[in-house]
Order: sequence, then structure tokens, then C-alpha cells
Amino acid sequence: MTNYHDENLHGRKTTRQVKVYPIPFESLPDWVGAKSLIEVNRYGTRPQGKKSRRQIVDYHEQHFYLSSLNYSASEFALVIRGHWSIENQLHWVKDVTLSEDNCIHTGGFSPANWAMVRQFLVSLARQLNCRTLPEALRLMANQLQMIFDALFDHSDSFCPTPVSPMVD
Repeated sequence: MTNYHDENLHGRKTTRQVKVYPIPFESLPDWVGAKSLIEVNRYGTRPQGKKSRRQIVDYHEQHFYLSSLNYSASEFALVIRGHWSIENQLHWVKDVTLSEDNCIHTGGFSPANWAMVRQFLVSLARQLNCRTLPEALRLMANQLQMIFDALFDHSDSFCPTPVSPMVD
């Protein structure tokens, strides 16, 4: 089974080819439950370099996945693409925009605390319907009342119905 998907976004032209190979039970006895080997090829062109000297270059990436599912190539393509959307929408934002990988806070609970602060900023930016994190940071700068309103809004859109406490 093979699935192809072409995409033209952000100056990149990409073709994704997903092939699924069924795995006979006896061929991988150490991988109990493995049913599918998935091969993903991504190729196309993309800009590379600084904006002033940007060039269009060809690229080809090949990845392999092992799964216990019996999905079609198009279903695996959607699942794999969905996984990468998490990387692109959350981890990349935290790594690049907030420099999470270059964090100088080490020792004790500092890294975990700063990770929570960064995640809080990303969540607040999304709650404020900002398109990018830098846009959200500009919007929130010196706007404490707006932040408090977003955090402590008691309308139904932000707060679920209170749950009564459990009684022993």
C-alpha cells in the first residue's frame, strides 16, 4: 500500500510517500504484536540560508516506523503527520522562540519550574488567540489587566462547572 501527498507551504515543495509493509508474525518473533513496517519518504525543495542569501535546495528524508496497527498507508500518513504537528506547534515553539534548549537554569527544581513558566506562556498565548508567541508577548507586555482577565475570567468559556468536593 502506498500513499502520496504533495504540499506547497512556506516556500517549500514537499512530497510525502508512505508505504506500508505487512509483517508476518514469524518474521519478527522478538517484536510481539508488530504488524506493520512503515516507510516514509519526504522529498522536495526548500529555502536554505539567511534571507539575504537564501537558495532553494533539494532534500530527501527517509524514516521507518514499526507499528502494532493494521492501518492503510493513508491512515498512517495522517497519524504520523499528526505526531509531527505536536512537535511543530509546541516543542519547536518552546525550543526556538523561548530558547528552552539553551536554558541556563540548572539544579534543583529550577529547570522544571521554568519549563512550567514557558508552557504557561504558550497556553496563555493560545487562549488569547495569538498567531505567534512573539505576537502574544508584544500583546501581553504591560497589559496586566488583560492577562488577569484572561486568567481569572469566570465565564463559562474559561471555567468548567465547579465539582463538589468528595466526602468520605
